[in-house]
Amino acid sequence: MTHTPLTKTSPLVASEISSHDLALNLVDLYWFLHIVDAGSFSVAAQQHGLSKSNLSRKVSQLETRLGVQLLHRNPRFLSLTSIGGEVYRHTLEMLTAAQQVTESVQQALGTPSGQVNLVLPSILNAWLLPVLHNFKQAYPLINIMMSTADCTSEMNSQSIDLALSLSAAPTNSAQIVARPLASLTFVNVINSSCSMNDDYQAIQLSYLTYNTTGCFQVSNYHSAMEAALVGFGYANLPLCICQTGLNNGDLRFYNNQETQQTLYAFTQPHRGITLAVRVLLDYISQHIAQIRTQGILPITP
Repeated sequence: MTHTPLTKTSPLVASEISSHDLALNLVDLYWFLHIVDAGSFSVAAQQHGLSKSNLSRKVSQLETRLGVQLLHRNPRFLSLTSIGGEVYRHTLEMLTAAQQVTESVQQALGTPSGQVNLVLPSILNAWLLPVLHNFKQAYPLINIMMSTADCTSEMNSQSIDLALSLSAAPTNSAQIVARPLASLTFVNVINSSCSMNDDYQAIQLSYLTYNTTGCFQVSNYHSAMEAALVGFGYANLPLCICQTGLNNGDLRFYNNQETQQTLYAFTQPHRGITLAVRVLLDYISQHIAQIRTQGILPITP
């Protein structure tokens, strides 16, 4: 689809852009970028606490002032027009520049601040929450919004700044930068009261919504550990998390098999990493490099 040509009467002609319209454009361009990254008006509205109609109106007003169509609207998805893609790229550059202004001031003052939306596997809560607590004491002006998820398959939303994952990033995703942090030893553990002579089914980690015959499936590692403690079978879990249960006798090794899985840090490349995210990622990386916890081997970049 071709976009509206820019003529002498187009609102984009520099001599005709008022300071008021320029200010409105900057605000609406900010929301335009969030809408594109979210993939729909409804998702963007939910993420940022605005109404869908409000966001739709902002984009329509922006298109009217610019004199071009930026988005192809479809009930199921949005797509950029050719000129919309150009506007999107310029908006990314402006947003990055605006963030750099704030970061320059924070670095000069030595007081990083801002919000970090963090996602991590629930099984690592007991290990990482003390680290985050110490981080907050060191950087009180950085706010952390934490949620848990074992499978972060995509980070195409600006609502996620940093994700720790025990799964590799999808090879076909251009929205993720993956940094290996550590190699975690995984072991098979089972309830200590289970008979040593019996064969037990593995508690399978699956994101399916149904059970197959002869196995017990769960949706995350934390549920797998709880199921092992109850006696459903044995579970393959990080040694660093099982150590307490092994020490107090609630768990025992089911066999001598060990595997290694990489703990990754996922960040978003297209808008860069904010100073707050960079500080938190460096803090976690330094903690991993300095600790001497059994089953955790730091990966040096």
